[in-house]
Amino acid sequence: MNTLAISNYKGGVGKTTTAVNLAHVFAEGGRKVLLIDLDPQASATDFFRLYDSAQKMGVSSINLLYGHASVGESAFHTDIQNIDLVPSIIELVDQNELLLHEQTLRFALLDASDDYDIAIIDCSPVLKRLAFNAYTAASENGMVIIPVKLDSSVMRGTALTVGAMRSVTEALRLPMPKWRILRTCVPGRGTRSEDTGTAILNNYFPHNQFQTVIHASTKVCESSWQWESVVEGFPGSRPAEDYRKLSEEVLRELD
Repeated sequence: MNTLAISNYKGGVGKTTTAVNLAHVFAEGGRKVLLIDLDPQASATDFFRLYDSAQKMGVSSINLLYGHASVGESAFHTDIQNIDLVPSIIELVDQNELLLHEQTLRFALLDASDDYDIAIIDCSPVLKRLAFNAYTAASENGMVIIPVKLDSSVMRGTALTVGAMRSVTEALRLPMPKWRILRTCVPGRGTRSEDTGTAILNNYFPHNQFQTVIHASTKVCESSWQWESVVEGFPGSRPAEDYRKLSEEVLRELD
């Protein structure tokens, strides 16, 4: 099983949108996908309309990380064929992270490695052990995808994410996960902000960027209001095609 962690310490850069759309594309291609929501805001959970069920049944990523539950005991089948979801709930923010080992998720995914082809982790934009769990889970046979918008925050969020990955994997003597920057919300025509951001990324991270970019489109917002991926709601749109190209590039990188 390959593991993708979608992470950036800057919010609003398209982490959940990327996680949900990649899950849909991989599932369309016949791969069995496990989507894990590690964000207390639970946006990925809302996409699949499972928040109320998770709260009512008391089954969420809290059980997986803190309750010694297995993936099988923590995951819901979704309405989308080939996608299972370990949901999040707001109570995740209240958990004592000092009780969370950095490799809990990695071990849980190893136990479930025969059940899925790809695990996708939607991370919270917070530098805590929740993110560390995602990085260690992706350290072998995986990748960390760092979505960025080309604005003044592009360096800070990227540098913090890469630094945290390096620190936790070195401390645990694990391999540094493969990582790539994904440019999101890219306008259809060049702007000064985009040109400046691209120059910065090319200067500091010339070999760690996806060739694929995700173009800005009202279709992304429209689909999110309906709690649908843009791949599902507007399959012929430009961002839907971008995510399909991204999925192909991800698979090539993982080979």
